[in-house]
Amino acid sequence: MENIRRYLYQNKIKTLIVFLLQILMWGMQVIVQFFAIKTFDGAIRLDIQHFLKWISISFAGWLAYYLICMLESYFRAMAVKSMNNDLRKDFYETIYNGDIKNFGGEKRAEYISYITKNVDEISTLAWESVFNLVGRVAQIVWSVAALLYLDFYLFLFAVFSTLIMWFMPKIFEKRIEKIGEDNLKAQAEAMKKFKDLIYGVHILKILSAKNWYLKRGMDASEISEEAKSRKNYMTEILECTMGIVSVLMQILAEVIVVVLAFYGRIGVAVLAGAANLIGGVTNGLSNLTNAKMMIMQSKPYFEILKSTKTERVCEESFNETLTLKNISYSYDDKQILESLNLEFKKNGKYAIVGKSGRGKSTILKIIMGIIKDYEGEVLYDGRIREKALDTSMSYISQDVYLFNASIKENIVLGGDFSGMAISDALFKSSLQSDIENFKDGIDTIVGENGANISGGEKQRIAIARSLINGKDTILIDEGTSALDRENRAAIEENLLKSEDLTIIMVSHNLDENTRKLFDEIYEI
Repeated sequence: MENIRRYLYQNKIKTLIVFLLQILMWGMQVIVQFFAIKTFDGAIRLDIQHFLKWISISFAGWLAYYLICMLESYFRAMAVKSMNNDLRKDFYETIYNGDIKNFGGEKRAEYISYITKNVDEISTLAWESVFNLVGRVAQIVWSVAALLYLDFYLFLFAVFSTLIMWFMPKIFEKRIEKIGEDNLKAQAEAMKKFKDLIYGVHILKILSAKNWYLKRGMDASEISEEAKSRKNYMTEILECTMGIVSVLMQILAEVIVVVLAFYGRIGVAVLAGAANLIGGVTNGLSNLTNAKMMIMQSKPYFEILKSTKTERVCEESFNETLTLKNISYSYDDKQILESLNLEFKKNGKYAIVGKSGRGKSTILKIIMGIIKDYEGEVLYDGRIREKALDTSMSYISQDVYLFNASIKENIVLGGDFSGMAISDALFKSSLQSDIENFKDGIDTIVGENGANISGGEKQRIAIARSLINGKDTILIDEGTSALDRENRAAIEENLLKSEDLTIIMVSHNLDENTRKLFDEIYEI
């Protein structure tokens, strides 16, 4: 409940309005039961004038009730919307602050699940259930107060029903939490498989692997549906159990009302409203139980907000030298780097070359702080740098990701840059001529991951956004591999002739003219 309380408090005005309207709504429903008693009393006494008066008042009462219902629904929708947005913001921040190594592969499917399916589940299991819980508490309190007014024995029975219906769910509490947690894990696993399948369907179609495609798809579907069916079955078991208890309480209540009327403790007309009031207690308790059960199921969905550790970030840069000292790194029991020693001077230009699989990209990721589980030391001016992501550098990868936004937005990424700074980045990345060929210029929408533009244009945009942020150390991991020879040479020359930049470049294919511009070429 701690997580839920935090979001309710963040939206306290909207939630308080909903709570107040629910109190009024259920209060009005109880008042209408008293109107029904008055109406029934007129019918018993054959007093037409009395009957017509109170049936008109009853209609007005029901009208007021439904008007309050409409208002409550509106403000509830507004509160749920605000809490969902706050929750997504927290998920975004949690994902952003997590370890950068988790941003690719299977984790992507989990993250997508967090901000889509998990938010929807929390909306139903937590927000709606809390509002229902408060509403049902109001219903029970109003009904119990009304029964106390009618007869003390009715009040005692209402208290007895409340205790029975309140403590029954505790029998299932641990089981419900476990099933909710298992369902969450299963849906995340299924999402990974769905994503993997859809991303590769074009390969399967080309290779006529329809049967394998369908098998993997149905296996993923089975994982998802099996977990949901177990959760739904357990939910139904509890609801049916509570329904049986609720019916027993209702029947017993009706017997007590008849007995009290038989002994003259209450009037015969009270039969018209007392049964409904007692039903308000038992039904309210039944729904209250369901709300508690759903809130218990919501608990695992909040766990990511607690379990994800914030990645350490290093913002300091080096003034003279960046040194890799005795660096060793292995992955899946395969030695990638062993006792590597390299040195890079401020504003120097360096290339790292070598055969595939020798660890060239790994070196850049260690320098950047993306890989942290290495042996050895990374030194800034002779001082050991902590194993953390270094945000003082820019990193240009051959795997470029673009957002479904304009070219300009993909370059500035929300930053406030002058027109001159943007023009300079366009020039140094050889992107200006491409911009002029687009109908909408720099405001051209690139599509999902740059689907509307070429691979070379994507890489030039990536280079432009790395240059515009003013960072003076740029790591390039085959960042010009998708460019034609002329554009690649022009961009590399612009970068390597910039006196205020430190360039460390990984490449399989260095042009002979470009080689001359490097201060040092390390062969791995």
